[in-house]
Amino acid sequence: MIDPTSATIASSGQGPNDTDSAGLDDESDVRLHTDHDADLVEQLFRDYETSFSLTAIVQVFNQCRRDLAGCPPAAMPEMLARLARCRLSAMLAAEPESAD
Repeated sequence: MIDPTSATIASSGQGPNDTDSAGLDDESDVRLHTDHDADLVEQLFRDYETSFSLTAIVQVFNQCRRDLAGCPPAAMPEMLARLARCRLSAMLAAEPESAD
């Protein structure tokens, strides 16, 4: 499980995953707020680990949390998961395909 109290999460060191096409800074905005957040980020990482670093996923997730600040608390987990998944999918679709 990802530790939600960790001040920073290091880059995964998995080659292409180290750079983020969305211009995300690897050293900022990587704190998670709750254990539930950590569980959601862990699921997102399993789904997108071949495309994004853990740091990038956490940063997108935290931006989604800020954007949903007025959301009712009971709806927050579902809304966070949906919005983060939508944004990560959009970022993936916007990336130019590499020639193999």
